[in-house]
Amino acid sequence: MLQRVTAQLKRKNITVAGFLSLYTEDKGEFIGYDLYDLRRETRTSFIRKAGKNHWQKIGSYFFIPKSLDNAQKIIRRSKNADICVVDEVGPLELEGKGLWPALKKVIDLPSPDYVLVVRETILENWLGTLGETPVKIFDISDKELYPKMVQYFTMKDLQKRSS
Repeated sequence: MLQRVTAQLKRKNITVAGFLSLYTEDKGEFIGYDLYDLRRETRTSFIRKAGKNHWQKIGSYFFIPKSLDNAQKIIRRSKNADICVVDEVGPLELEGKGLWPALKKVIDLPSPDYVLVVRETILENWLGTLGETPVKIFDISDKELYPKMVQYFTMKDLQKRSS
């Protein structure tokens, strides 16, 4: 769904940066997630069910170090975009690992607006981490989520451009 939202926003000349974590299979079997860079429109291996002992790990998933570094670079490069999507932030980031080193450097900057994908089970903890940063929460179970997100970010962009 976020792929559709970001594509629609790009068609409206809204600059979208960041990344999506895309479900990945090999020979019909789930193997992990690929990193899809929204600005460059490239896809690389990112998170896998199998990995090396020295790789960062959360649960049964391993982060490929080079791709994790790339995800952090994508976040840091997003400061000139209107919107930066980070799919997803989770328990690893709450521990100060994963994407958090890059995210904490840019999250309070006046631009871009961030779309952080956060599981409901850790949302309250994330809100505490963000402190006074203004937050708009979208519920993934909302059947009207796609048009609501497009409308919300289109209106925010219009407000920015008119001020």
